[in-house]
Amino acid sequence: MPPKTRENRRPRPVVFQAASDFFFLLNRAYPRKASLRHVGDRYGLMRAERELLHRGVFSQEEAMHRKARRCLGSDWERTWLVVDGHNVHITLESAVLERPLLKGNDGALRDTAGVSGAFGISEVTEAAVEMVLGFFTAYRPKQVLMLFDAPMSRSGELAQRYFRGLRSLGIPGEARAVPVPEREIPYGECTVASSDQAVLNTAIQWMDLACRVLQFKGLLPLLTDFSHLAEARDACRAFPREADPF
Repeated sequence: MPPKTRENRRPRPVVFQAASDFFFLLNRAYPRKASLRHVGDRYGLMRAERELLHRGVFSQEEAMHRKARRCLGSDWERTWLVVDGHNVHITLESAVLERPLLKGNDGALRDTAGVSGAFGISEVTEAAVEMVLGFFTAYRPKQVLMLFDAPMSRSGELAQRYFRGLRSLGIPGEARAVPVPEREIPYGECTVASSDQAVLNTAIQWMDLACRVLQFKGLLPLLTDFSHLAEARDACRAFPREADPF
């Protein structure tokens, strides 16, 4: 069987039709889980296609709330940068391995592989670490704290790799493995680097570090982009306003 190319891994057009319906229902306060099931069944979406919608489409209110707090310029370089370690690192490894990435309508870049639970140190780990450190060499943060999920395999070793890299660059900071990184982020005192939905909902200011790094490296294999949905006033003309799918 021939290897999949990026072109034939692109989502089917029906995925974007379903995304518009999903966005429409979310904006009218229908339950998220039931709405996803409804549009998934209506358009015959496969499990991976439903995951694209789950990770990439949010109500307009939620998407705009997150986008309003996203740091697009260089202000983050003058703040304390706290990195959601595995979230950023796994996204970069996915890019190196040419796994599908998506841009949500909240502006965040996410991987779609769902490998978090099975993550482990591999031959691409060092490549992802070097990508981050290369970015920090060009765009030097004032201070960095990198938090990794302690329950994940060899998280302490991964944290040490980053810590040694920061130290070699002379960047003040630390990297460590903690039980629940989200609970240790000082949201009101820093710029958070993450694309995790719960983290973005809480952050006062956040940046998409994985996206920045990939743009810096000229490596952004983006196949699915829902960003056009964020500011759409009526995302689903084909869906009758009076219809109640539930």
